[in-house]
Formats: sequence, C-alpha cells, structure tokens
Amino acid sequence: MTDQAEKSSDERRVEHGQDGPERDRGRDILRSATGGPGPSGDPEFRAPPRPRDPGELQATGLVDPAAEEEEEEERHGDPLSRFISRGGKKKDEDDDLPEGSILPRQPRTLVDLGLSKAFLIDLSLKIIHYSGTPSVAQLTRRLGLGPNIVQHLISALSEDRLIEVLSQSDLYTGNYRYRLSERGHVRVSEALERQRYAGPAPVTADQYGEVIRRVQAQRQEPGRGRIKSVLHDMVLSNETADSVARALFSGKAGILYGPSGNGKTKILERFAHDLEGWVLVPYAIYAYGQVIRVLDQSIHEPVEDFDEAMKDDSRFDRRWVMVKRPAVILGAELGAESLDLAYDPLSRFYQAPPHIKAQGGVLVVDDIGRQKIEARDLFTRWLIPLDRGWDTLSLVSGEKVTVPFNVQLLFGTNMNLRELADDALLRRVSYKVQVPNPSRPEFTEILRHACRQKKVMVAEGGVEYVVERLYNEPGIKPRGSYAGDLLDMVIESASFDGRDPVLDKESFGRVFGLFVAQEKREDAEEF
Repeated sequence: MTDQAEKSSDERRVEHGQDGPERDRGRDILRSATGGPGPSGDPEFRAPPRPRDPGELQATGLVDPAAEEEEEEERHGDPLSRFISRGGKKKDEDDDLPEGSILPRQPRTLVDLGLSKAFLIDLSLKIIHYSGTPSVAQLTRRLGLGPNIVQHLISALSEDRLIEVLSQSDLYTGNYRYRLSERGHVRVSEALERQRYAGPAPVTADQYGEVIRRVQAQRQEPGRGRIKSVLHDMVLSNETADSVARALFSGKAGILYGPSGNGKTKILERFAHDLEGWVLVPYAIYAYGQVIRVLDQSIHEPVEDFDEAMKDDSRFDRRWVMVKRPAVILGAELGAESLDLAYDPLSRFYQAPPHIKAQGGVLVVDDIGRQKIEARDLFTRWLIPLDRGWDTLSLVSGEKVTVPFNVQLLFGTNMNLRELADDALLRRVSYKVQVPNPSRPEFTEILRHACRQKKVMVAEGGVEYVVERLYNEPGIKPRGSYAGDLLDMVIESASFDGRDPVLDKESFGRVFGLFVAQEKREDAEEF
C-alpha cells in the first residue's frame, strides 16, 4: 500500500471519528482477536485481573465449566467477535494469538514467511527507493513484517553495502533513517527490471489457502432484516419475493431471469451493496517467484475500527487486511481475459481475476448472455470450480496456482435459460427464480409510487386510465420500468409546454404513441 492509502484511511478516521458504537466495536474486535487486553496505555482495553486460575476454581467446584462456556459465548456473541475468535481463551507462553483465532499470526522468522531472502532484499530496496529515506518503523509498516525480520533485512542490506545510514536523532535504532548507496541504486534498478511490485510482503499460495479455508469455515449468513431491506420498496408478488429472499439467503449460486425492466438488476445491486460480515484479504500472493496482487481499493473496504484496535498489536500478520465482505458486479463488458490472472508487462506482476477478489463475498454477473464470452463458457469456468471449492490460475510461464474459491455467484438475465446453457450446467445453479412482468394491481401500485417519487400530480382516475390503456394495447406487455419511463416523458412534455406535470388523459395521450412504438419493437425482440 502507498502513503496515499494510509493518508486516506487516516482522513476518514478524523472525519468520522472513532467514538461511540464504532469505537466500542473496535474494542470488542481486539479483545476477541487477541484473547486479552488491547494496546497499553488505553485503560478501556485492559481486561480485569482474574483472582484465581480457572483450573484451580474448577478443581474446587467453585466454577461450572459448562456455565463458564455459556458466559464466554455471551461475551463474544456479536457476529464479528464470533468471526474472529472461535474457542481460544488463553494466550500461550509467548503472548501469541489464541489457538482458535481466525487471525493469521505474525511470522517470526524468514522461514515462517516462506519467501526467499533474495526476493525480500529486492522488495526492501524497492520500498526504500520509492520512500526516499525511511526509518525502521516506516519500513516495518510498509513491508507488513515484524520488527525482528525487518531488522534482519536491514542488517543484510548494510552488510552488502546496499544502504547507508542517513541520520540518527537518538540512540534508539528505530530512529535511524536509511538511503540507498551507489551500489544499492544499481541493485534496485536490476530489481525493478525484474518486477516493479513494491507493496507489503506477499503471502505464499499455501498460506493464502490455509487462512481462506479457515475463514470459509465460519459461514456468514445474511440477516433476514438485511434481505427485507433489499426488497422493502419493490412491488413483487408474494411468491416471487419469497423465492428471491431464499435464494439470496442461501449463499449458493442463483440466477434471476425474466423480461427486462422488472427489478432484477436492482435486486442484485442492492444485495451486493454494503454486505454484512468481514473477510481477510492479503495484499498479494507469492507463487513460483511471481507476485499476484489481490487487494483492490476499488473493491475492498478495510474495517477501520479493527485496524484502529489492532494498530499497535504485533501478533497479527500485517500482510493481511480485514475488509468488509466484498462484492464485484460485472456486466456486458466481461470477456475471457477477465477469467484468469492478468499479467502487466510494464509492472511485471499479476492482478488477481475478479472472482478471486470477490473471495468470501458476492460475485454478480448482470445481463448474462450478452457478454463477449459465451454464457456456457462462463458457467463452465466458474460453476465447476465453485462446486469443488478451489480454482486453478495460470501464470504466463505455464505454472498453475491452486487457490480456494468461495463466493456467492449471482446472475441476472432477460434471456431464456435454455439459450444460455444445457441442463447439465444449469443444474449447478441451485436457485433459478423468475421475476415476471407485474400484474395489473402490481403495476398500479408501482405507478402510484413513481408519481410520489417524481412529484407528479395525479388527476382523478389518471392512474386507472393509464393502466387500462397499457394492458389493453395489443403487442404490449407492461413491465415495472414502464411507470418511471412514461412519467419521465410526461414531465419532459409538460416542461416543453411550460406547465406543471400532471398525469391525466391529455398529458398521457401526448406521449403514449411515442412510447408504445418503441416498446413494441423491444418486446418483439426479447424473451
């Protein structure tokens, strides 16, 4: 990550503050993640001392283990606490994260990192090159590594005469500032020729798989209230609304199909927006000497209260970021090149494909069947790996990288399902929900709501007249979107005439002919 990313995060914290429920939630995260008190200096993070050892109390019969377990569940009953910590109640002798914690532990040695020393030397040189004259503390933050490992790398750089000490404000080594030596400039030029990645140290493919599988084991179901909020102002039949709600709740692959203009895209986008829950995302993955960038600021939104709570805790692996469950929405622009790793010949590293960036969240493909890639090829590429729980990504050199694959895959289409794929592929889509055209009563309600929303006055009998004309017009199958489209034309026509918009026979008659001619052509071409 860059200084700019750090600055934007700081600015958001200053703007929104960390007081009230948000800061309380940050404290809850820290307690459940670390199994004890938070950063020193904040009395609210300190856990009260326990007068006696739990084992001793149980031995004397003063504490019932089952009752204590129930109390622990109540204390960590909120979703985020359950997500972070599962059963770990004691810190080990080295003050490590609890054994049951879902958070990855900070590596303590180069062996733990799983990265070659040569790669780490090159990465350190590139970060110093782009940072100017960083201190040890700045290098530690930008590499995402522990201070012991960073100090080891600095010693290696110094021994090879690749860096020089620029200044020292006191005897504390953390205040040394470093710059590249002449020899270091030569070495960093060579490193940049090989690869320009200069972010936090990546995790190995094996480490990525281990953490992601641990996260996946804690299924995060969307709340029923959340799903109701997606559908709250949409006019759907009870049967359709119930089917949509069950599909979204399931967490499995689903497809909404039916004529365009009836709310499929609106449902999918609303559901994908601001998902409940959290996932862990690495800055990058290291495989076969190559770097695959995963964290994407346009997709992944850090959980700031967690970041604030853990900023001074050295036990959490800083190569990972806790983010809100991600959502990736793709449309007709999706092509075959988006289905695998994207190699940038200028930066000489890879970008993870959209379905990996959506890991643990939701991947929406709207208007399936209109992409540059055939729908059956898209189904084959994603549905089969999704069923088995892992995917294989290809490097340009021919090596294959296997990673977990767990997303809720949702499609929207106005095409007949049998035009998209054969039965064998469609069976892999667990939920297939039709969103039909509205009935007369449903369209009447949609039109009234649209008039209120667009502030269009309604003459007596105006709504009923419009509904009657539309449903009696040969060749027309009214859709939910017709209400808004017709009112827009009524408003524009009234503005042209220099009067206030009113829905009545006269104003509707001025635009009806224009509207119907276009819609008849579209209805004849679709579904």
